[in-house]
Amino acid sequence: MAGRVNQKQHERFLLEQFLSVAQLPAHIVGEREAPDFLVLFENRRIGVEVTEIFISHESSHSTLQVQESISSRIVRRARELYRASKAPPAYVTVCFGPGRDLRRLHMSETAAALARYVQSLKLTEGQRVDWRPEDDDDRLPDEISFVHALGSPSQSVGHWSVTRAGWVAPITAEALTARINEKAKRLADYQVVVPENWLIIVADATKPSQLFEVRSDLESAAIASPFSRTFFYCHPDRVTVELGSRTL
Repeated sequence: MAGRVNQKQHERFLLEQFLSVAQLPAHIVGEREAPDFLVLFENRRIGVEVTEIFISHESSHSTLQVQESISSRIVRRARELYRASKAPPAYVTVCFGPGRDLRRLHMSETAAALARYVQSLKLTEGQRVDWRPEDDDDRLPDEISFVHALGSPSQSVGHWSVTRAGWVAPITAEALTARINEKAKRLADYQVVVPENWLIIVADATKPSQLFEVRSDLESAAIASPFSRTFFYCHPDRVTVELGSRTL
C-alpha cells in the first residue's frame, strides 16, 4: 500500500511539473487508478494517464531499477525523518555513485545518517550547501557521492530527490509507439470514466534507466496515438513534445 501511495505522489509531481513546463492552464481535480488523474482544462474534465518510459527491458535495465528503488526508498525515509524532526525546510538532492551496489547498504541506517547530516546544517532560507566525500568526514557512506541542500521557504516546496549518473539514449518513435500501444489497451476503461483522455509519457532523467534526449530527427508528428492528446515529457530537462503535433 505504501508503495502505491508513493508512486501516486510521484506521478502527481511529474504531472504538475509537466503542466507548468507545457504552460497548459489545467489543474488536478481528482486522483484515480484508471485513468491516473482528472484535470480541469478549458472548462472540460479530462482524464490523464501518466506513464514512465525506460531505455530497455534487458537484464541491465532490471538491475538499474533495483538500484533506483533502493536509492529512492533511502531518500524518501530520510525526508520523513528530517520532517519529523521539525528541522528547517530543505530542498535536497542526493547523488549515488555510478557502479556502486546499493544492495549492500543498510537502508534504515543510511536514511538516518542522511537526515542527521541535513539537520546538522541548520539551513536558513536560501542557504546552499554542497557536500562531497572529500569535503567531510565519513558521516555518510561511500555509496553517496554528492548531496545538494538548499534552505526552502516552506515544507511544501522542500522536495527531496535522487539523481544518479548514466548513459543518455535518444528517444525513438518506435519506443514511444510501443508505450502508447501498451497504455491504449486500457483506453476504453478510461473513456467509461471520462470521454476525453490524455497520455503523458515521462522520461525522468534523475534515473539512469530513463536518461533520454530528444534529437532533431524525431518525427513527432508521425507518431499516432488513439488518445485525445499525447505528450512526451523529459524531467527535469523541461522538454515537452506533443506527439502528432508540435514541440511546446
